[in-house]
Amino acid sequence: MAAPPRWTAPELDYLSELADLPVLILVRRFQRRARAQGWPPRTAKAIHIKLSKLGLAGHGRSRIRADDLVSSGGAAQILGCPSDRISRWMEEPALLPILRPVWGGHRRYVSREGWRRLARQRPDVLGGFGADRLFELLEDRELADAVAAAHPYERADYRIRCVETGQIWRNATAAARELFISHSAIGLAVAEGRAVASLGLRFERLRGAAG
Repeated sequence: MAAPPRWTAPELDYLSELADLPVLILVRRFQRRARAQGWPPRTAKAIHIKLSKLGLAGHGRSRIRADDLVSSGGAAQILGCPSDRISRWMEEPALLPILRPVWGGHRRYVSREGWRRLARQRPDVLGGFGADRLFELLEDRELADAVAAAHPYERADYRIRCVETGQIWRNATAAARELFISHSAIGLAVAEGRAVASLGLRFERLRGAAG
């Protein structure tokens, strides 16, 4: 049986970079990078052996705190919102390079630094959450306060209310369909703070910060 290829310097460097991750996640991330880079395929056993030889076996389990990686359910519990909302963030193409979720068993996790990247690069996504809840997720008081102050409303809150009648629709499209006008007419009226000419009615977007 032929001996496995010698480990290369790029492989060892990347393995060391991953040392703080739980072993299951470490193995998957290493194998994914190996396929992308054309490195020799390494089994989980081979990776475990190399970690031991480098003195890194158990390194991630001993150093990483449980709350350094937060699952979608954990983040939802912290923020006080449905877990499927967080799951959608982890699947949104524009957010994936920011969050960089990793798989652990059947769950996806995002590191605290990943959540902080989201707060810095796309703070609007975290709109509507109170500063204390954001601090619990981000572990950065200044950043949490800044996001809460700049984005007090939920990104996906599109409810529309008629100023004159008080009727509320889930979005401008639903209102336009019921009133037999275009949704762009309502959107423009909201943006410009004027009435829709054909109706003589004004509309506003409802916004409410989460707790």
